[in-house]
Amino acid sequence: MIKYRLGCADGHEFESWFRSIADYDKQSRSGAVTCPLCASTEISKLPMAPAVVSARGNKGAPAPEQLPAVAAPSAPPAAMATALRAFKKAVMENSEDVGGRFAEEARKIHFGEAEERNIRGSTTAEEAQSLHQDGVPFGILPELPEDLN
Repeated sequence: MIKYRLGCADGHEFESWFRSIADYDKQSRSGAVTCPLCASTEISKLPMAPAVVSARGNKGAPAPEQLPAVAAPSAPPAAMATALRAFKKAVMENSEDVGGRFAEEARKIHFGEAEERNIRGSTTAEEAQSLHQDGVPFGILPELPEDLN
């Protein structure tokens, strides 16, 4: 196993373990190495201090035990983020923003007390649980990194 200190084009730094140098090269070329913070596939190796064994018997940190093999995601994180952005954009363009009245409006639509239409807004966790218990269908839009700015 070999540990690399890596960085993405956005300046995020992280460490990752690979079975071999060739394994890193193969994964990097295929776009399988991505930044865990922004999903960028523009990854480069960063300088790091080597692990040195001294003559005094200090052997440094032990090598990690064999890690279990993990299947690669069906789509790279960057592709998933792109798909989520497109989905969220479509929802925003094709729905009415009812703001904090979301739970109230969703119930009215569900029970036929208001015109059926696509709505979006915000609600508390308690109101969302109550909507679910009442059988009112709704979904939660994921927060994307740019939403947190």
